[in-house]
Amino acid sequence: MAALSLLVAVPSSVGTSWASVLGAFQALPVLTVGVLATIWIAGLTCNSVALTASLPGLTTRRALTLSLSGSAVANLLPLGGAAGVGLNYAMTRSWGFSRGSFATYTVTSNVFDVGSKLTVVAAASTILLVGGDVPVVHAGATAALEVLVALPLLGLVLLHPRSAAQLGRVLDWLAAAAGRLVRRPLRTGLHERLPALSAATLALIQRRWGRLTLGTVSYAALQAVLLWGCLHAAGLDLDAASLAGALAVDRLLTLLPLTPGGLGIVEGGMAAALTAMGAASGPAVLGVVLYRAFTYLAEIPVGGATAVVWSLRRRHADRLSRASSRPAVAAGS
Repeated sequence: MAALSLLVAVPSSVGTSWASVLGAFQALPVLTVGVLATIWIAGLTCNSVALTASLPGLTTRRALTLSLSGSAVANLLPLGGAAGVGLNYAMTRSWGFSRGSFATYTVTSNVFDVGSKLTVVAAASTILLVGGDVPVVHAGATAALEVLVALPLLGLVLLHPRSAAQLGRVLDWLAAAAGRLVRRPLRTGLHERLPALSAATLALIQRRWGRLTLGTVSYAALQAVLLWGCLHAAGLDLDAASLAGALAVDRLLTLLPLTPGGLGIVEGGMAAALTAMGAASGPAVLGVVLYRAFTYLAEIPVGGATAVVWSLRRRHADRLSRASSRPAVAAGS
C-alpha cells in the first residue's frame, strides 16, 4: 500500500497529473511500443548469456525462465528478492543442478549484476559532478558516490576466502546466540561453507569472465537504449549526461528494494531527476512510466506465466514418475 501510494503521488510531485500522463500514454503509436518491446526482449536475451555462464549446463530458455519468474516474485512481494531466489532454487533442483552449483550461480550472477549497476552509477555521477549545474543533481551525484564506497566492500568479503571465513564465524556466532534465545541449537557451519563458496565462485569467474562480461555489458547497454527510446517516445530529447543521470537513478534505487521492485520510489526518483535537469514534467513522467512498464510491470505476468508452466510440467513429471514406479513395486512384492 505504501508503494502504491508513492506511485500515485509521482505526477503531482513534479507538477503534472495522471490524467494527462495516461492520455499521452494511450496516444503512443503501436509500432513504437512494439519496437520498445523488442529492445526489452533483446536485453533479457543478452542477460541470459551471463546467466548461462554463471550456471554451466543451463540453457537460454531456462535462463529466461529463472530471470523472469524471479523478477515476477521480487516485483510483487516485500523483500521479494529472497522469495525469488527460493523459487529459482526449486527450479534448478528440478532440472538436476546441485545445491552447490546453484549457490555459485546466485553469487556470480548477483556480483556481476550489482557491479554493472554500480559502474553505471559511478560513471553517471562523475559526469554530473563535472558538468552539471543543478544543485540537487550535484547533491544526488555526491550521495551516490558515497554509497559506492561502501557497497563494493561486501563483494570483496564474499570473494576473498579469508574474509569470507571471518564473516562466516560472525554469522555462526549470531546463529548460535539466536539458538540459545529460542532454546533450539542452530549450527550453520558458515565458517567452512562461505570460503568454499568463495573459491568456487572465483574459479567460475576465471573460466567464464568473457561471457559474463559480454552478457552483463550488453544487457546494461540495451537498458540504456530502452530508457532513451521511452523518453524519446514521450517527447524528450536528452543529452548523454541527462540520460546517464536518469539511468543511474534507476540503477541505484533498484539496489535498495525498500518496496517491491522499487515501486513508487524508482518512478519518483527518476521523474524528479529528469525535471531537475530541465525536462518537462509531463513527458518526464510519461517516459519513466513507459520504461517501468517494461522493466517492472511486464515482468510480472510474463514471469508468472513461466512459473506456472514450470510448476505444471513438474507436477506432470512427478505423476509420470509415480505411475511408472507402481508396477515395479508390485512385482517386487
